[in-house]
Amino acid sequence: MRASLLLLCLASISFPTLRADQAAAFFDDTAVREIRLYFDDANWYNALFQSHSSNAEDPYFPARFQYGDTVIDKIGARFKGNASFRRGGVKKSFKLDFNLYDDNAKFLGLKKLNLNNGDLQPDFLREKLFLDFAGKYIAAMRAVHVRVYVNDVFYGLYIAVEQPDKTMMESRFGDDEDGNLYEAAEQGGTMAYLGADTAAYQRAFELKTNEETADYSGLIQFLDILNNTPATELEAKLSTIADVDNLLYGIALNILYVNLDSYAGSASEYYLYQRTSDKKFIHIHWDLNESFGTTGDGSPRIATPATLEAFWLPSSATTGTRPGGGGANNARPLMEKLWAVDAFKRTYLRMLARMMREGFDESTYTARVKQLADLIRPHVIEDPNKLFTAAQFEAALNSTVASGQTSLLGVMQFVKDRRAYLRPWLDTQAQPSDVRLNEIVSVNTSSMTDEAGDSDPWVEIHNLGPGPVNLSGMYLSDSSGTPTKWALPSRSLADGGMLIVWLDGETSEGAAHANFRISASGGSLYLYNSASGAQTLLDSVQFPEIAGGRAYIRLGNSGSRWASTNLLTPAKENPATGVDASITPVGLKINEFLADNKTTLVNPDKADAWDDWLEIYNPGDTEVDMSGMYLTDTLANPTKYRIPDGVKVAAKGYLVFWADEETKLGALHANFKLGASGEEIGLFHTDGATQIDTVVFGQQQADISYGRTTDGGSAWSSQKPTPGKANNQ
Repeated sequence: MRASLLLLCLASISFPTLRADQAAAFFDDTAVREIRLYFDDANWYNALFQSHSSNAEDPYFPARFQYGDTVIDKIGARFKGNASFRRGGVKKSFKLDFNLYDDNAKFLGLKKLNLNNGDLQPDFLREKLFLDFAGKYIAAMRAVHVRVYVNDVFYGLYIAVEQPDKTMMESRFGDDEDGNLYEAAEQGGTMAYLGADTAAYQRAFELKTNEETADYSGLIQFLDILNNTPATELEAKLSTIADVDNLLYGIALNILYVNLDSYAGSASEYYLYQRTSDKKFIHIHWDLNESFGTTGDGSPRIATPATLEAFWLPSSATTGTRPGGGGANNARPLMEKLWAVDAFKRTYLRMLARMMREGFDESTYTARVKQLADLIRPHVIEDPNKLFTAAQFEAALNSTVASGQTSLLGVMQFVKDRRAYLRPWLDTQAQPSDVRLNEIVSVNTSSMTDEAGDSDPWVEIHNLGPGPVNLSGMYLSDSSGTPTKWALPSRSLADGGMLIVWLDGETSEGAAHANFRISASGGSLYLYNSASGAQTLLDSVQFPEIAGGRAYIRLGNSGSRWASTNLLTPAKENPATGVDASITPVGLKINEFLADNKTTLVNPDKADAWDDWLEIYNPGDTEVDMSGMYLTDTLANPTKYRIPDGVKVAAKGYLVFWADEETKLGALHANFKLGASGEEIGLFHTDGATQIDTVVFGQQQADISYGRTTDGGSAWSSQKPTPGKANNQ
């Protein structure tokens, strides 16, 4: 199997079914929300306190919940936290369980909610600021400020934070999500490979969903691949079981915000989730009160957090002898292994640079901090149980505030100093190879014209980052035989910058006009660098005939996949999925396949041939025309087999394709075979980019098929083959 830097979303999540987000209005931070809790027990505080401090089971206690007109007569409530619980003051954090006593009870679709007390946050902002920023790039919890009343007495201002659970995963990835969610144990989640014994992982990761199955097999496989795959093979293998972009963003966010009470430092305070949709692992942040450079309270103590290196790793010097520190526990294989692969390392640097461009700067944060501080200021002042004074709240917005032995850097102080350190350093990491071809229009029917008013063809050249690149010495050509055909303008292309070059052969019209014109029927483009004297190919693409009003684009921030689309994005980032507005979503499913067919079904078009096959199921109520769609056994090459015109699958019907490399035998014979040792299968739409359904599978048994347990469902199982019929009959 071949792999690409582009991380593919597998197993039918092209068009996920997402429930209406009832909680969105609650998490809207244009206002401070109000929650009321009612305990019948007048001694409720002592009951919750003693239970959380001394009862290992830490049970919930009954309470009535009210939010506006929403009332839940009986929910579970308990205190939460570790160090935040032990510190002085009566203001403890709460965890609320809405369906503890009634399986159907939810609060705006939520089953649980955390009410955090603002520990180590005199500004009362950094946890929310981190989560809001992280949510632009990966699945992150939502947070909003709330006034909490207990038995109608104002108890304090809290930060309500979403709970990582099945409900959250469904809201992000689709209603069918039912994967395993693992919470890293306190200072034990280094992601080391601990062998095949499940018990070793149960000590390091607590399974929070599907607890009755106690299934750690996926986690063990993930950690085995991560830890034991050579660097030369890791890019291909890890991408089959992990959303590597998500993992890299998780690391980059921790390092950027110096959030070391996390995987990066304490090896705790995070979750791993294996998505149902594609069986890939993702990282979820948790407990962010030590972000913005707060260190030394359960995390390694750093003398100058703002100058933490981009490739920082914990060591015995920083972790000491506390649990999880010293010796082998200082290893962080997720960071070390990913950074050892050049492609992943470059992506990580580009992510840091992108976040600098997209909001991690003094101007953006000044406006955001002022907006939120102005919103919550009167509530902070009124809070009768606040952990810091109103004066400390004001000071912490810009300067350091002490809390015991811990120094809490001011929010704006940290952002300013962190950017001042990282941004110049990232500039030094720029390379000519960061520049690539990004988008091509050969028949320009849009309103975009050149200086002369001509609607000529063009190509977009993109500097991925992490720093500016001088284009001097770079050449563009339509022939590999003439690499220095046209010199790019001698200018610096900024980090993340894009340059439109007109491919019109009219150099007199400006410096960005090449001396050749591309053909509407297709061709090739090459980008060379000759700064060192030799001609180094930086990038190339062979493009097909492109109809008017369409572009041929590279998908996403990285990778080698291109797609035709009507979504023209000159001087803007390309979409990662290539979803085309002219593409009509279809719900077809790869329903069953047999990769080791010895005696179950003979190929009807070949005498005595027992070939591999796969089955497509149409769960819809109307016939689907599959003409021009694509089947593949290599997800990095989605257009491997184009389904001929006229192939249709009936409503509620099944269609069997033969993976026999015998296309001459007919439209239902693909140009690939399936590997019994494990492989990939993908069904892609007519644009060659939009995923309809995909599956990644491991070792298969002879004459035993692998299919969806229920036709079109999310669960898969080994079963008796039923080609062209309902599964499990």
